[in-house]
Amino acid sequence: MIAKLESLKSDADKQLRGRAEKADWSGYNATVTREFIGKTALEFADAVTQATSIRNVLRDTRDELVGHQKQLNEAIERGLKKNLTVTSTDSGFTVTMNIHPDRAARGTTVPEHTPEDAEKLCSEVERILKAASESDDTAADVLIALVDQTDEGFAKGKPYGDRDQAAEAMKDAKDAAAIYAKGSDATNTELARLNTYLKNGKNDPLFAETFATKVGAEKGMNLYAALANDSQFYVHPRSRQGLSDEQKERMKLLGALETELGNTFATATQSDSKGMDTWKKEMIAAGGKDVGTPGQHPVYGFQVMSNLMRHGTYEQDFLTDYGRELIAYEKENTKDEYGGLQRRVSREDVLPWDRSGGYEHLHFGADNDGGRDPMTGFMEALGHNAEASTEFLGSDSNFDYLTEGRAWPEDHATQKANGIAGYDSLGHALESATKGAAYDAHPPQLHRDADTAAVAEKVVERYGQDPEYKGDKQTGLSGAELLAKQEGIGDSLGRIGAAYIDDINWGLNGGADKSLYALDNGGRANLDERAHFDRDALTPFLSTLGQDPDAYADLGTAEQAYTTSMIEKYPPTMKDGVLDSVDTETALRTGAEVQGILDTSRAEEIKADGAAADEKYNKAIDARIERDKMIAGLATGGMFSLVPTPGAGAAATVIPIVADGAEGITGGLIEANLDKYAESQHRDNAGKYHGEAKGVFERGYEASWQPAYSLLERADASSDWPDKDYRVLQETLMRAQDVGYGAGSGNEEKLGQLPTPG
Repeated sequence: MIAKLESLKSDADKQLRGRAEKADWSGYNATVTREFIGKTALEFADAVTQATSIRNVLRDTRDELVGHQKQLNEAIERGLKKNLTVTSTDSGFTVTMNIHPDRAARGTTVPEHTPEDAEKLCSEVERILKAASESDDTAADVLIALVDQTDEGFAKGKPYGDRDQAAEAMKDAKDAAAIYAKGSDATNTELARLNTYLKNGKNDPLFAETFATKVGAEKGMNLYAALANDSQFYVHPRSRQGLSDEQKERMKLLGALETELGNTFATATQSDSKGMDTWKKEMIAAGGKDVGTPGQHPVYGFQVMSNLMRHGTYEQDFLTDYGRELIAYEKENTKDEYGGLQRRVSREDVLPWDRSGGYEHLHFGADNDGGRDPMTGFMEALGHNAEASTEFLGSDSNFDYLTEGRAWPEDHATQKANGIAGYDSLGHALESATKGAAYDAHPPQLHRDADTAAVAEKVVERYGQDPEYKGDKQTGLSGAELLAKQEGIGDSLGRIGAAYIDDINWGLNGGADKSLYALDNGGRANLDERAHFDRDALTPFLSTLGQDPDAYADLGTAEQAYTTSMIEKYPPTMKDGVLDSVDTETALRTGAEVQGILDTSRAEEIKADGAAADEKYNKAIDARIERDKMIAGLATGGMFSLVPTPGAGAAATVIPIVADGAEGITGGLIEANLDKYAESQHRDNAGKYHGEAKGVFERGYEASWQPAYSLLERADASSDWPDKDYRVLQETLMRAQDVGYGAGSGNEEKLGQLPTPG
């Protein structure tokens, strides 16, 4: 049977899914049928895994029972040789004399035995039967657990080689649960052992589910709250010693527990068993409850669970249900705070976790993120599950609430902290939702479709929006003001723009079906799966990103890479004295337009901010462009990735490029052009930007010309381009670049965002 399933798995992967991905789907098929086929193909792989585990457990159990039977027969035979027999009873068995000497036949010698011989046989039989029962019982427990992990289809997981391996996983989970159940009474030694259990078993579905259901949902939150109690880290204000070595070790162990516990619960949520279904519902129901212990500051279930779910990949439906209830709870429990003798409103619309008073420190490892705001951890969870984030942020109400409606609170854990961590995590969720892969996937991935494109369209609209006014009073922020307020989200918006640089260029080119940019869908099935950005909406969006140093650097390098690949794909030709360079001009002009928008926005921001902004930009570009060549590699499928900035997280910039069998050549050109881009941005900048933005335009203009310069440099060295033809090409490309850059700069001045100094 397993061999047949293996064959079906191979056919499903190569024939079913392979052909589905290459097919030209349209309409309803583009979003439903292809996805269904992909999931069906994966079911065959899961079927093989589950069937292999069940086969191995049954086979191992059979072999063990056969061995126990052999041991039992041998023990009985040895007993008979000493005139002892084993007889079964309703409650077990007895060991008695086989033939009494007085009743033996005349002339028959009956073997002798001692009381010790009878006791030894009894003990041996009891041990064998106990071992056989254990084999049978644990096999039953394992098989039930394996089958119950999903209501329909086949469960994901790892294949178990034998019954012992699976049974050991369940035993370890129970031992780990027993330590965790001690809560704050667990010693450092016990916490270290618990962390080892969780670290070894966090990816094992059998271990994870056994642990989660044994611990319980609300009880599990209560235990973590007790373990993280701040009182254990109290240091007298006059103490010069600070935390003791034991306290430091305890904090380190709790940080590891947070990670491993989160990963373990994440694996457990992938199970569809009745036990885990109940666990998920109870977990969500406990969200609004105070799960802390007496004497603690309020600790809500949402705070604990969100803090843990920043680690691992949680199941999609659980995240969707959890997030819906979290937002509903916030909206229903947000209220004003009053103060002073007149009891006037001191703060309006305060979230439950932002009210005046103390809160427990639940997250370890970040100065500006103490685990107080549950939305931060939930955003991280969405950032690790692309399907969940795309679905959740695809909802207009959820998207609007999180990007504009919610008042994100500070969550500072130390006095060194600055900024709001939640904005960075919101960016991670938006990245995942638009790129179709975890924001920190390694290697970086890009899986765009109609649903991810819909979220990308929302992002462009939101962060390119105009301010709202009611009379003379501003009632809504512009996209640039949102970006300035949400400090930390800029790098994510830049990576989103880079991931959709082909659709951005398509939108600026008019977005027509016959456009040059409609000829390559960047791995998507058809035009229906692409982001349809309105040209007038793109200019203010790019203008917004131009004001952020991280986003500016990401968009600039993305445009360099993409335009280089376009010019390489659609090079100019000269035939009978007639130059055909329409496609090359289009690529160069559109790329220059993007750079013109970015540069004009950047220049206006520098005028408003002065030298401080200049220093900020230079540091960002130094960090993001001049870094070990930046090149992580040219991946298959027309995808180019830039390595993440050291020390700034694991997220990488992924750029869709046009490639057609010349990836190595294109990659080399991109690398060379990016080196030139870095030089153009950082030569003699100091002193030029304070007071005027001339240097910005000089360098930006030069940068937008670089792909054409690279093309002309090769043409100049080629016999295919005589002097006259070369000059015609040069003049044509210069006009295209000048038109594009001028259009971008002019449109930004007319349609772009106002600078946001500060």
